[in-house]
Amino acid sequence: MGKLLLILSLILPIWANAQTTASYIQAGNAKDKVKNYNGAIQDYTHALQLDSTNVNAVFYRANSRTNTGDFAGAIADYTQTIRLKSDKGEAYYYRANAHSNLQHYEDAVKDYTTALRYLPNNADIYHYRANAKSNLKDFIGAVDDFNKAIQLKPNNADLYTYRGVAKSNMGDNAGAILDYDRAIKFKPNSSELYYYRANAKATLKNYNGSILDFDKAIALNPRNAEAFYYRGNAKVNMGNNQGAINDYNQAMRLNPKLSELNHYLANAKINVADNRGAIVEYTKAITQNPNNAELYVRRGVARLNIGDKVNALADLNKAIQLSPDGYPEAYRARAGIRYDNKDYEGAIDDADFVIKSNDKDDGAFAIRGNSKAELKDTVNALSDLNTAIELNNRNSYTYYSRGNVKRDLKDLRGAVEDYTRAIELRPDYMDAYLERGNVRARLRNFAGAAQDYQRVLDNSPRSEEAYLKLGNARALFRDYQGAIDTYNLGIKINPKNTAFFIKRGVAKSKLGDTQGAARDFNQVLRIDTGSAEAYQNRGNLKAGYGDFEGALADINKAISQRQSEEAYLFLGNAKAGLNDHLGAIDAYNKALDINTNSAKAYYFRGLSKAYLPDSLSAMDDFKKAYENDPQDEDVFVYRGLAKFALQDSINAIQEYNTAIDMNPNNSDAYLYRGVAKFKLQDYRGAMLDYTTAIQMNAANKMAFLRRGELKVQQRDSRGAIDDFTAAIALDTRLRQAYYQRGMIRVQVSAEKINGCMDLSKAGELGLKEAYDAIRKYCN
Repeated sequence: MGKLLLILSLILPIWANAQTTASYIQAGNAKDKVKNYNGAIQDYTHALQLDSTNVNAVFYRANSRTNTGDFAGAIADYTQTIRLKSDKGEAYYYRANAHSNLQHYEDAVKDYTTALRYLPNNADIYHYRANAKSNLKDFIGAVDDFNKAIQLKPNNADLYTYRGVAKSNMGDNAGAILDYDRAIKFKPNSSELYYYRANAKATLKNYNGSILDFDKAIALNPRNAEAFYYRGNAKVNMGNNQGAINDYNQAMRLNPKLSELNHYLANAKINVADNRGAIVEYTKAITQNPNNAELYVRRGVARLNIGDKVNALADLNKAIQLSPDGYPEAYRARAGIRYDNKDYEGAIDDADFVIKSNDKDDGAFAIRGNSKAELKDTVNALSDLNTAIELNNRNSYTYYSRGNVKRDLKDLRGAVEDYTRAIELRPDYMDAYLERGNVRARLRNFAGAAQDYQRVLDNSPRSEEAYLKLGNARALFRDYQGAIDTYNLGIKINPKNTAFFIKRGVAKSKLGDTQGAARDFNQVLRIDTGSAEAYQNRGNLKAGYGDFEGALADINKAISQRQSEEAYLFLGNAKAGLNDHLGAIDAYNKALDINTNSAKAYYFRGLSKAYLPDSLSAMDDFKKAYENDPQDEDVFVYRGLAKFALQDSINAIQEYNTAIDMNPNNSDAYLYRGVAKFKLQDYRGAMLDYTTAIQMNAANKMAFLRRGELKVQQRDSRGAIDDFTAAIALDTRLRQAYYQRGMIRVQVSAEKINGCMDLSKAGELGLKEAYDAIRKYCN
């Protein structure tokens, strides 16, 4: 019995081995069918324990391991299968699949190639080898494999789809679209296909077609976050930034982790001027990717757009730190901030970097040009701005900037042309209107200047600067009442703006309203007790009616508060009024220390020099005055006065003629020419000039005074009295007018008392000879 058992025990394994290996394989196959892959693997393993050379057991276990994701184990089993049966094409095929799943694409391509030797008509192997080649960036090889697969399966939509993807990846988007078109015929409801075709169309800049395909993809699959995302990109390229924002927000709701979504949403928001919203999105993007320099650049620009220059500068510095050579736009934006911060050297350095990176960047040339202009390097500034305009002749700011440089170079007509071009490009460019108005005023085109300032007021009815400039233009045009009316409107807007009172006071003084002018200057001092401008203008007013000591006190007070060119000019004039021409010249020299290009300082100094033995250098001063402001006819008026002081009345008249040619409305030029003609005994010519001076400016008190004196000589006593009376009405402190009128009246018994009162008033105002006349005629 025992032997029998022993035999049985020896025989049993042989019988069980033949039967159990097959049964384990069958059991494994059954479990594979119901996707119990782990159970199947166990059965195949038992089979192999019984027969390690069973090719089917190894091959099937490899398949089951593939299905569980154990690709390394599957590769080992397929390799063992190949050792056992080297011509088993499926083993190479499936091992290639496992290699692909592990991203071992080179190994996969080798196995697919071997598999094709045994299975040459298998379209799927060509398909999958094409996929592996695509992952190796061998798109040409991939397309070739897809072509072969399509020859074997010409109705397989997936083959056209992925060939299209390969073509897109190699830049053949037109070919890709043809493949997607074919695939859509087989699968008209495939969201994925419309999505792929949309991307290909977008790459070809067919944004309308792209958006239509994205629309279809989304209609078929409303949960496709990427479709919303890329449709947003297409809409941005079409200029529909708000539509893009809506798409990006929907993509965010579906998949908030989409790469760069916050970045592109921020870009779209900045395009619709939602800079604050853009900053929020850029900040989120930076949290996700803190070393992305571009994000700091964009956030810096958004911050700059809302005026947050401090944080904008910090962002731009960070971007440059992260990528010193990667973003020239960071340097350009930082150059603009540095320019605004008056760091002109730093702005030039940044602009230099941009220009080295791209010598076609007009913005960099413009910033560098403006910075050089601020550093008084006007010649090179003009060169940079010329280049900027050559590169881009549609930038209004560059024309405006070049206009400013031309203005500083005294090319006033060229400046007007540039400001005009800036306005043509940007009709609401108020700064250009203001500057053009200023330059037109310097060109004595006061009407044009007034039109420019009025345009600014039409746009900004409460612009204090525009009212001030408009008033100034009217004053320069000698429309002093119009100027006063304009300053009054400005004062209504801001009754504490001292500039309006200062300018109104000056205008009132031009109309002979010295009391009104004094009230305005005093009002400024009530608002600002330390106003140097109020003191110097009040001092100049006092000098105008002969109170030179009072004038010097006020002007010196102004200079103690703030030294300025105008204060020293007024000081020089007051000293000249006291015949202290050396003191006057010293004051004019100080004005020139402050502004070496002051035409007024030169021609005032020239006039004072004419009264000194060193009169030859006076003409040098007038030459310099003309070089600095060739549009100012007063250069010729004062040179005429200097020649008159040098007893050269004939040539003085020639200077006045030139001034009148430049500005036929210059009342003083007619007045002084009349004085010169009077000295030459051309009394009719003098009378005509005095009368014309009064017609040009009815507030010209000296014209009335001189015409009155001429009428005295012509024995027209009544006409003389009328003129002296008119002069007194314009300036109640004009002592010479009281004296002249008094001397006529005392000769007439009925007017003697009034004449004596006139002489008394003249004496009261400081005219010594008036008292001599009183002793002779009134006692």
